[in-house]
Amino acid sequence: MKNLSPIILLMILALVNISCKEDEQPNFAVVDMVAFITVLDQQGNNLLNPSREGSFKAKDIKIFYERNGKMEEFFEANLDMPRNFRIDPPEFGSDYLMALVLDAEKTVIQWNKTEADTLKAEIYDDGRSILVRKVFFQGELKHDVNKALTRREFTIVK
Repeated sequence: MKNLSPIILLMILALVNISCKEDEQPNFAVVDMVAFITVLDQQGNNLLNPSREGSFKAKDIKIFYERNGKMEEFFEANLDMPRNFRIDPPEFGSDYLMALVLDAEKTVIQWNKTEADTLKAEIYDDGRSILVRKVFFQGELKHDVNKALTRREFTIVK
């Protein structure tokens, strides 16, 4: 439950922001940068399920962000999500999901020593609020805030 608190707060702030009229500016900042990713193999098996043989293990996953033209690994030991992601267990009919902070326009998920994938994000930042508007995986648009009525959630098939 401790890990859900920031997400719930972000969702409430996003809803309040949406409810404002177009010409009104909220008197608070909105930060909405989390994507929820399901990872499946070609047969439809969830690769984040820790009990499944051949699944990706959270301890092996590393996140890299492109900063100033260089890829930098994210690790902050004092955070609830030290590598800027977590694996959520199934809830309310969902499957295992990766909650990943998209903290740069280019994010690389290193699943293990041999596999990695790149996500590209279109990020709106007005100096006060930050919002991921679009997410691409291997050039394919996976999320567009203008077309989606749900949270930023999509599936990657490997």
